[in-house]
Amino acid sequence: MAESNLIDYYAILSLPPRADLMGIENAYARLSGDLARQMEMDETGKKALIRLNEAYSVLSRPELRREYDKAFFRRELEALERQEKWAHRRRMLAEKTLIAALGGIVAVQAGFLLYLGWDDATGLIGAIWGLAF
Repeated sequence: MAESNLIDYYAILSLPPRADLMGIENAYARLSGDLARQMEMDETGKKALIRLNEAYSVLSRPELRREYDKAFFRRELEALERQEKWAHRRRMLAEKTLIAALGGIVAVQAGFLLYLGWDDATGLIGAIWGLAF
């Protein structure tokens, strides 16, 4: 199925993309009956009935419908995949930033311990944070 040639079969059947097989069959029965009555009066319904039959023949068969949906909704699926990819990148960046910040705090505290000694460093950190060690 070439994407540029795809027709919106859901619109032809006046259905949402999440419609089940029963909904597809009911819509087809209702619309084909209406178009058959219209064709009795004039020929304008003939082309619409051909499109309706085409839509039904694709959407009523699960394997054809999956193939159609994959081609028809390709752009939307690609956009969702890009959004997920960027969200994952933002999460990873936030995690790495947090880890780096925590590593910096630990490094500063370790520097205090090495430079001042345990008692002086814990006293200084306790005084800054208002903690008693």
